[in-house]
Amino acid sequence: MPGFKVKAVATDIDGTLTDRSYRLSLKAIEALRLLESEGIPVILVSGNAYPLVKALQIYLGCSGAIVCEGGAVVEYRNAMRILSSKDRALDALKRLKEVYGGRIIESWCNRYRFVDVALDRTIDRGDVDMILRDYPDLKLWDSGFAYHILERSIDKGVGLKAAVDLMNVRVEDVVAVGDSENDIPMFRVAGLSIAVGDASEDVKRNANLIVNGSNGEGFAEAAKLILRMKER
Repeated sequence: MPGFKVKAVATDIDGTLTDRSYRLSLKAIEALRLLESEGIPVILVSGNAYPLVKALQIYLGCSGAIVCEGGAVVEYRNAMRILSSKDRALDALKRLKEVYGGRIIESWCNRYRFVDVALDRTIDRGDVDMILRDYPDLKLWDSGFAYHILERSIDKGVGLKAAVDLMNVRVEDVVAVGDSENDIPMFRVAGLSIAVGDASEDVKRNANLIVNGSNGEGFAEAAKLILRMKER
């Protein structure tokens, strides 16, 4: 886009860098490394827990901040910001277990989460929503891989703003890439947003650009567009 100066790329992980089986795309890894070699730091933005995202950042070679738990936890060069509390989400989890018993299965990584409570998608979303009516300060979002319960004020847009503040980069100079509903707040605050080809229709409507490729191939296609912008 004319006049746009790319200072960083923020990308979702599951469904954007990976396939539905959580396998990282080799093409996406190559694209990440290429962006970094061209001086464009990559910010990993995920609903996943801090240890998982931090390990990916190190092994993928991404130099940007990381945003975890759907925007609730941000870290850059050992400076960490926790933007919310887990207390209310734990209260809601207790209530869900009272009502649905063994049908509620927590994500294995909840023990490593600071804020967010993640659940396997073993019951209908509407059943969870019904319980959360008694918790108006909480929200449920579905990553397509798990349900997440956290405070309503938190989203990936909030987390991205905190991340770029730590990096001393303007959010208007960031390109965001994603595929699912929880990426939309990130799209709305970034200077430019790109949806991969298999993103939901709602995500595509909120994106500035849409690439043809799905998952990691889509990210690799987006990276090529970003690098062309940098050359202008």
